[in-house]
Order: sequence, then C-alpha cells, then structure tokens
Amino acid sequence: MGLTTLTLPRLGETMEEAKVTGWLVPEGQPFNRGDVLLEVETDKTVVEVPALKSGTMVAHLVREGDTVALDAPIAEVEAEVATPNPGVVRDSEDETPAKQPEARSGERPPASSLHKYSTPTPDTSDTPRNSVPASPRARRLAARSGVTLESVEGTGRRGRITGEDVARAVRPTAKSSRRASDHVATPEGRIALRRVASEATGTPVLLLHGLYDHGRGWRDLPDRIARAGHPVLVPDLPGHGQSDPSGSLESATNALLALLPEGRVILAGHSLGAVLATRIARRIGPRAARLVLFAPAGLGPRINADFLDGMAHAETPEALARAFALLDAGPMSATILDAELARLRATRQGSAALARAGAQNGLQQSDIASDLAQLACPTAAVFGLGDRIINWQDCAALPARTAIHLVADAGHLPHFADPGLALALLTGSTAEDRAA
Repeated sequence: MGLTTLTLPRLGETMEEAKVTGWLVPEGQPFNRGDVLLEVETDKTVVEVPALKSGTMVAHLVREGDTVALDAPIAEVEAEVATPNPGVVRDSEDETPAKQPEARSGERPPASSLHKYSTPTPDTSDTPRNSVPASPRARRLAARSGVTLESVEGTGRRGRITGEDVARAVRPTAKSSRRASDHVATPEGRIALRRVASEATGTPVLLLHGLYDHGRGWRDLPDRIARAGHPVLVPDLPGHGQSDPSGSLESATNALLALLPEGRVILAGHSLGAVLATRIARRIGPRAARLVLFAPAGLGPRINADFLDGMAHAETPEALARAFALLDAGPMSATILDAELARLRATRQGSAALARAGAQNGLQQSDIASDLAQLACPTAAVFGLGDRIINWQDCAALPARTAIHLVADAGHLPHFADPGLALALLTGSTAEDRAA
C-alpha cells in the first residue's frame, strides 16, 4: 500500500474544469471498486467520479464548492499504484472498468485517467472492511441518502443488501435524522428548511423549487447568492423532500409565509414555486423587495401532461429518465436516477395534493396574472425558448412592466442554462459587478 494522489480526470470533450458538488467518501473511510468517491459539475452536467480499485480515503485536497482545473490534485488515497485506467464504471450490481492501453514507460498517462492505484487483494466489493454485505449500488444510495447500511435488512442472496433495500429505507431514516435540526413548525405543518449564510447582511432571498423537485434541486445557486452577500432560505415545498404535505396552494402559501424573516425579502420561484412566490409577494405587499420567476407556471392554460404523469407514476429508472428528458436537464447517471426514483416514491403521496392543485390532465389550475398586476415590487420572468413543459409564449400574459428574459438553448430550467443572469436578477448586480 502507498499514498497516491488522485487528479481531476477529463469527463467531457470540452471540459477544462469542474466544480466539486459533493464528497461521498469521507476522509479515513475505506472504499471499494465501484464506489462513487465524489460528484463534480462540468459545463454540461453533474458527473460521478468512481473508484476503479479499493483503497482508503486519506485526505480531500479540495472542498465542496471548489472549482478545480483539469488534472489538478483532488485527493490522497492509500492504495498500491497500478497502470492508469480511465474506464467509466457502469451503475450495475457487477461493475467492471473498461480496459485501456497501458502507458509506456516514462510516458505521462492520459489526462483522462481517473485513478492510478490498485490492490493485489481479491475483489471484495460486496463485503468491504468493517461493513455488511451490500451491492455497490446500495452503498452509493446509502451514501447519498444518509442511510446506515447496518440498519437496513438485506433481501438479496445470503442477506446481501440491494439498492431496492436501501431505497425502501430512505424516507424514514432521512426524516428522523433531519427533523430535529432543520424543520420549522408552521400552522400548516412542518417545513424542512436549509439556511445558507444566515450571518450575511443583504436582503434575504427565498428560493421555492418546482413540482416534484426539492430544495437541493437549486444546485449551487444558493451558494452563489450567499457569496454575493445575501442570506438564503431554501425550503422543501409542502409534500416534497422532508416537508409535511399540504392540501392546497393556499395552505402551502401559509406554511411558506411562516418561514419569512422580518423586513423585506427577495422572492424567487421555479415553475409551481413561481406560483407560490407570486402569492407570497401579493400577501406581504411592500415587504417584497423583488420577485424573480423562472419558467413560471400559472400563466397559460396548458402544461405537459406527459411530464406530470411520468413524474407521478414512473416505477423504473427508464420511465423516470424519459420524464426528466423533457426538462432538458442533461444526462443523468443510473445512480442519480435510482436516488431520484427512491425520493419520488417516498414523497408521492404527500406531493399528490399540491400536484393536483397545480394542474390536472394537462390543464393548469391557477392564474397568477392578476396577482402580478397588483405588485409594486420589481418583477422579472425568465423563460427557455426550448421549454417542453410550459409554452414560453405564455409570457404574453405578464403585466407590461414585468421584465421578460428569453434564454436561447434552454428548456424548463433556464436558471441553469444562464446562471449569471439568474444571479444578477436575484441580487440586483450589473454585468460590470459580475465581471469585477
């Protein structure tokens, strides 16, 4: 065994750098071939970096949120050196790296090499050191969901824990572990709330995600807002994530109103979250400092019924992938699809009422145009010209003083297609500010 430095591999043809979005293997923890070590976000999508051989994580050389250049060191691991192998591990119960040509003596390995280590011991991916028998997929789902494998009953051969076993355990474990620290009691039920940069002195920003999403779906936008000097409130909508369900848009609005701090607040919402953000702005009047709507629902009559049905009824990763494709969110690995499917299954009953309040049979049930017409605060709406969930031409229903931004080559997630625009609208920064 020896100490080896891992570097950031090339994960796409145009990739020159990537942002670390999460470490799944903490320092000091052993890992096995096929385990996902970390996730990074490139200019195209979120990508997993898997381990090709077993080892122990010695030290993280970069932190979550850091942007790392191609081939820069990212971690030190305890393992034996082997020839580089950049093969991508597939998300299956039996995962084998693709074979690559060996580097010639004295020749620098390809930039795309993921890891440069191996161990001479037999493969023990199903029974790692100090752990219970579990598939690689089960380990990744457990790491992402905060589930302790020792608490999961295995239904596989000889009691082996499968991915489905972990998926069934996600909801109760996550709920009990989070409610003590980050749930806010409201008259309408408890709301899971993440606070970012509470000590910041700028106007607080409330971010409301869309139907079937959750607070983590904003990716790094809360951190970007926080770096601009604003505290950020990121709840799970009622019936979503770890929040209690709500039976109507009115009760959901009341629950979210209870989260607001004193004074003025910047409100932002995506899709159905935009409907709720508008309702809140109408209720708080002059306390609304700014309202930003991303691909807002509630402006036109129709919404994509195939997307709603897919999110509400998908029972396989393949079915869910078809629904996600309509969002134009980019490719998703099998691991992410498995985790998202487990999350949706766990929250469908709670989110069903809010889903019906938003749309039924492809027909939207709310109209926010009249509320928007009565607002005095600056209001902006951002649409993707390639949106397949709503029709961007619904922007014609907006009041004349609303600032409309149309993003080319964007679908239903225009704030991800143009994050600079999203940040500028939320924080009020100019192009010169962003360049400084």
